[in-house]
Amino acid sequence: MHTQETTPATTASARVLPWVVLVLLVAEGLQFTFYRQRLPGYWAPVMLYLTAVALCIATYLAVRQRPWAETLPAARPWKHGVLPVALGLLVGLVLALPQLRKVIHNMAPQEWSDIVPAITVYCQRLLDGEVVHQPLTKHIGYFLEPGYLPAMWFPFVVPEHFAFDYRWMSSAVLLVGMMAYSIVVLRLRRPAGVAFILSALPPLLAYAVLRTDNSIFSIALEPLVIGYYLLLIAGVLLRWWPLVVAALVLCLLSRFALIFWVPLYLGLVYVCESRRRAWQLAGFTALGIVLLYIVPVLSHDWGLFMRVQKVYTETTLGEWRHLDYGRPIHLFNGIGLTGLFYDYAPGNLLQKLQLAKIVHLGLLLGIIAAAAIGYKLQHRPRTNYRVYAVLVLKLYLTTFYAFLQVPYAYIASTGFFVSIYLLILAVGPASASEAAAIEAVPSPVATPAQ
Repeated sequence: MHTQETTPATTASARVLPWVVLVLLVAEGLQFTFYRQRLPGYWAPVMLYLTAVALCIATYLAVRQRPWAETLPAARPWKHGVLPVALGLLVGLVLALPQLRKVIHNMAPQEWSDIVPAITVYCQRLLDGEVVHQPLTKHIGYFLEPGYLPAMWFPFVVPEHFAFDYRWMSSAVLLVGMMAYSIVVLRLRRPAGVAFILSALPPLLAYAVLRTDNSIFSIALEPLVIGYYLLLIAGVLLRWWPLVVAALVLCLLSRFALIFWVPLYLGLVYVCESRRRAWQLAGFTALGIVLLYIVPVLSHDWGLFMRVQKVYTETTLGEWRHLDYGRPIHLFNGIGLTGLFYDYAPGNLLQKLQLAKIVHLGLLLGIIAAAAIGYKLQHRPRTNYRVYAVLVLKLYLTTFYAFLQVPYAYIASTGFFVSIYLLILAVGPASASEAAAIEAVPSPVATPAQ
């Protein structure tokens, strides 16, 4: 694929591995959507997790010593670049949007969940000039601490003000994330056929989710968070530092899921990019958190954070006691592995839950520590640090959601959608000579491994 690949074995491996990544990506997608819970017992979540891990390994083997342009090119001829990428995204959206419209029209989120009703209260309070982060008891009907972080609710001030469905707003943010992903595809300078397929993947995955578990779009507003993560990875790969900062703040202030990954990424920037850049990213991200969360929320109630964590524990215990045919419905949904603690950990439910939390935390810290040490010990040339950071993020999120104490499918969907970037990494950017050859030929069609 590239001039550095000199041996036939290496060249053959470079051509085969992107196909392996594609097959594993499809396998993960099918297990998450159409074939979820088709396997008995723990086989479904175990196979889903192992498939995602294998996807990370195959992608690493494809990229470990392959060049990745420091700055991906910004412009390509229309027929070789923008047109196939736009068509790929459009074809996927033609399938997904009617399904999304049908779901939004037929399902009222208030009947199934307290997510939209709670976020509506936040937005109404802000527009009415009230204190936003206070208990929602009189609105929801039971005591509920204001646990949603700012980036999880403030975008919905727009649909609240203009009186349109919140779910269109969350889907719009996902679409923006898909467009950022498509820009990365465009800058790979790959053949039109490859660009078309890559750009069609995100809406096709959304279509599969809508067909099999539409609650992710209809009840949970999770496309908002997925969009944040797609923007983050695009910023990382393209070195768009303002986008990286904005997306880091949005991801951290929607959920704290990637909080341990951020130091690894900043450390890689510090070592491989520049110390100044790393401190700038850290400083502006911290400033965003201070301005959007600490000052307007925590400074008025420093005990809120710990009270919310206590409520999360109580809510989790409630889910562990929520039985359907004798078992907690959300622990045995084919997504997560926490059911192992429910069935086999010693002690009462609270002790089982505490052990699950300890293991969860240990696994996440272990992945980050192993990734840092592994990068240091790599033989030169090392994997490009941006590629490495995205790979670790996928493995980190896969483990985070697999061992989450209540592995809701809608929450785990974020880690699932991140997988689309691994195929981009496996395909990789074309070299200058490859790009020139592609753009000299009309209507090129090629395989992903070219």
